[in-house]
Formats: sequence, structure tokens, C-alpha cells
Amino acid sequence: MLTAQCGRKVSPLSPRRGWWFGWRFGWMCLAALTLVLTGWLSLRETAAGLLQERVGIGMLASLFDQGDEKTILAQMQPFADVVSKRAGVQGRFVVIRDIEHAVKALEAGDIQVLVLHGPEYGWIKPLCRDLRPLLIATASTPKLQAVFLVQQGNPAKSPDDLQGKTLALASKLPQHLRLYLERRLPQPADKFFRVLEVKNAEDAIEAVIEGKADLTLVSSGQVEVYRQQRPGRFKRLRELESSPEFPLPAVAYRPRQELEQPVQEFRKALLTAKDSPEGRQTLVLWRIEGFQDPPADYEEQAARIAKIYPYKPANR
Repeated sequence: MLTAQCGRKVSPLSPRRGWWFGWRFGWMCLAALTLVLTGWLSLRETAAGLLQERVGIGMLASLFDQGDEKTILAQMQPFADVVSKRAGVQGRFVVIRDIEHAVKALEAGDIQVLVLHGPEYGWIKPLCRDLRPLLIATASTPKLQAVFLVQQGNPAKSPDDLQGKTLALASKLPQHLRLYLERRLPQPADKFFRVLEVKNAEDAIEAVIEGKADLTLVSSGQVEVYRQQRPGRFKRLRELESSPEFPLPAVAYRPRQELEQPVQEFRKALLTAKDSPEGRQTLVLWRIEGFQDPPADYEEQAARIAKIYPYKPANR
């Protein structure tokens, strides 16, 4: 159970560390940080310097595939170097191991901006009540869900009816799929099913159509892309079960009066990234549409999903 809360004294920071919207959310995080840096370059020199000098950006390690902090930070270093050269100030980035360390980093002032998944926002909000969603990632579909698909003729009424059958899974699963799969089944997926690992979500769907697997679990965004691209083949499938809606990943921040102006300028730069050549190139490179203001009920969405799927520390 989490006990550290913003507003209480805590120990120092100890950081360490599928096609279309289903691409790893870690890449989304890198895209967010890339656009942060791009946006900084458009600020007045003093505002840019202040933002980099005094605003730490934390990234929860869950955003990335298995990899160490040094590798993750090395992937961002070219962007940090650009900012350093143009503004004369070195940016500061840190990978945060888990929710507990994120709370400690926020409380200690080591970071003020935090990039995280929607459920993670729901988990951390009760512990740091002044945390606010600055922006959220845009998606190709209005809903973010995990969806079990089977062939049209499959008589199963739920995934439970297919225990011991073959489940096709992409090798890299988005966080909401991993979370749903972990909490939905009474035991690990590789114990409950025979898991067929494939390259991506499209291959997982194809495996079901071709009879190589009995079911698959993919993101609602991936389902919609496949439906649009291959409507004939999609008619051979049906939805077996879907998860609750998950809130989209967020760029969150802890307000500080002296940093309000540069943070708001940073927000504007992210929102208008598609209007600049650098911004458009970055969006294409990282395969995301951009950023948008969070809906009025974003915190309710995050609280709802956190109640359905409470936080469970990885080491417990």
C-alpha cells in the first residue's frame, strides 16, 4: 500500500530506471519529450532557459520496453543537445522507476512534469493531489480499450471458455493491454492459455483468421485500423469481450507559480507542433497525431480505472 504523499517529507529520489496506436507507449513518451524540446526552441530565450533549468521531466519506466535508463536517455540525448546548443542550457531528464519514486521526486522538487499512462495518473493522483493533466496524447479512435477477438463461428461466450486454447499476442503490448490481461485472468496468460507470440497486432489478428490461434487481445485502435484496411477479412471475426475504457496517456505537471508562464508556453508549443516543419517531422517519425487538451472529466476517468484496477507494486 502506498504511504508517501505530496506535502509530506520523503526520502530523496532514487531513479532507474502495437501498427498505429498500438505502437509502444514508450515511443509516445519519447515523442512527447521531443515535442517538448521543439516547443522550447520557440520560446523567448529567458523563458526557455528557465524551463530547462528549473523544470525536471520525469518519465515512468513503464512507458518503455525492457531497457535500462542509460539506453533510454541516450535515445533522447540528440534532442537535448539541440536545446542545449540553441538555448545554452542543458535540459534535465530522468526515468522514474515506479509510482512511489514518482511521488518522492515530485515532492522533493526533482521533477515538475511527469509523462505517464492514464491508469498511472489515477494511481498517483490521490498521493499528489495538486498534480494536474497538462495535455493528453491524441488517438485515432475516441475509446482506448483492450479487445478479445475470435472467429465468427467460435461458440465461446468469454475468454474463460477458451482456457488451454491458443492466444495470439504481439511481442510488445501497450500498457493497457498488459494491465487488462493481468487483472482479467485468474493466473498468468501463459499459464491460462497457450501463448503464440507474433510480431505485431496485425499478425495476431491474422493468426485468428487463419486458424493458427483461437483468440487474440488487441487495442481498440488496432481493431479499428484493421476494420478499415481489411473490411472483408474483418467480417470473419467477432468481439468476444472488451475492457473498460482507459484514459489516454498524459503529460502531467505540478503547478509552481514562478514556472506557470513557461509551462503554459510549453503547452502551447505542444498543441501547435503540427504547424511547424520540425513538429510535423517529429509527429510522423514517432507515429502519433499530436496532443490535445484533456477532457473535463479526465481525472474522473483516471480515478474510475484506478478503482477498477488498483495499484499493485511490482515487488509485492
